[in-house]
Amino acid sequence: MSPSDPATKEFAVILNENARRVTRRLLTAAQEFGPRIALYSSRTKEEAYQILRELMDKGVRRIISGGGDGTFVTLVSQAKRLLEEQNQRLQMVGRSARQELSRISLPEFGILKLGTGNSFAPLLGIQKGLAPIRMLARGENFATREVRLLEAEDQCFTFCGLGWDARILNDYMWLKKHVNSRFVSRLVQSLLGYLAAMTLRTIPSVLLTRRKVRTTVRNLGDRVFRILPGNRFLRLRCRQGDVFYQGPCNAIGVATTPYYGYGLKAFPYAMEKPGLMHLRIVTAGVAELITHAWPIWNGSYRSPNFLEFLVDNVHMSFSRQMPYQRGGDAEGYRRELSVRMSDLTVDLLDFRRLLGPSPLAPAAPSP
Repeated sequence: MSPSDPATKEFAVILNENARRVTRRLLTAAQEFGPRIALYSSRTKEEAYQILRELMDKGVRRIISGGGDGTFVTLVSQAKRLLEEQNQRLQMVGRSARQELSRISLPEFGILKLGTGNSFAPLLGIQKGLAPIRMLARGENFATREVRLLEAEDQCFTFCGLGWDARILNDYMWLKKHVNSRFVSRLVQSLLGYLAAMTLRTIPSVLLTRRKVRTTVRNLGDRVFRILPGNRFLRLRCRQGDVFYQGPCNAIGVATTPYYGYGLKAFPYAMEKPGLMHLRIVTAGVAELITHAWPIWNGSYRSPNFLEFLVDNVHMSFSRQMPYQRGGDAEGYRRELSVRMSDLTVDLLDFRRLLGPSPLAPAAPSP
């Protein structure tokens, strides 16, 4: 599905046909929003890349990601790759063209709540389904919120984790794959599915594992803060290459935004200090996590078994392979991983901050 001339449109929507809520009915409904939208759908990352390349070459500056967190992560990483390709081309031409280099940036992104994991929904006031593009199609205009990106292995994202959270995701994917009933499949593709995977597979597996994982976290950047009780920030004397944590680890993650899917506030300090990501190391056992589930969920829980840091560039290594998730997508296993703050930021449409009619929207008829 692709429009004829995206350059004449005010914004473009890319729907991921693999996302849970992207149904044939939704695709049909999305085509009825009028001439201001360039509507696309894709089944693979390669298709999405070609669509994005066309849009960025045409100068489309507002792109709406229709899927879950993984869809957005894929589009942003692909946009970064295209941006780098544009920059390389400019470096090969004359001085006047090279001056344009500083003016090339990522397009603005909007996000639709159509996947299983939707970590941006509570941050940006995203309603379910097609409601956001319905508002945009009516001519409503919204402010944007700048979000810093992370980079690892040449990919951009806003959160990642290794350990128990990634294992739950792997177990959830296993459960979804092995459910044959259509009715049960619908139930599985929800928070209930994650809870079932955690209860039936993850927790028993963890309890039967005797060999504990140890991690070493090394500073590769300029700043490391330890977050102490009472929300006090202590800057550590930590040079590049220094180890600032070495010990047990059940889960470890970093983020520049606070939430996982379903409103789980996994990184409450993610936006506390500009230019820094929240690093959380969890050494708590299953019993502590279960008995304090609600305060953990809403981000208010504090414990000596939750070690909190703010950093800008770190290297993590482990005593054995750890399951890894990036942006809510399972990415196999890692024995080590380096994550840094990206130089790139992305402007995301904030649907809680209405600015008024779009400057390109048709004027209302006079009475």
